[in-house]
Amino acid sequence: MPAETSEKPSRTPAEALKAARQRDSADKRGRVLKAVQDMLRDNRRITFAAVAREAGVSNRLVYAPGLRERIEQARARQTAQGHQDQQSGRRVSTASEQTDLLLARQEIKRLRTENEQLRRQARVHLGQRAAG
Repeated sequence: MPAETSEKPSRTPAEALKAARQRDSADKRGRVLKAVQDMLRDNRRITFAAVAREAGVSNRLVYAPGLRERIEQARARQTAQGHQDQQSGRRVSTASEQTDLLLARQEIKRLRTENEQLRRQARVHLGQRAAG
């Protein structure tokens, strides 16, 4: 009777590659979740792009099922609590930022209109000087 061996059968290259990809995927997902936690802890603004950058992963990965929901939950939590403004260091809410953005857009529109009026006046003035 032949002796039985207790050795495990060796993995095929495809199995080894699959296992490596699974480990890599788990590592990347872990880095995304850690990035979200770090950003919440540090009161840094959470966006999908910022999380991907922080975790060193592709933008596509942060939209993967499971991760997307966690990021959306963190964003909702941050919206309710506000976050740290990187320039001023103050705590601001998303509503406050939206108001600032609206006011800035209105100011830009007003300045563009004023700029166009001044250009027209300059053209008229230059035209009068050239004719006179």
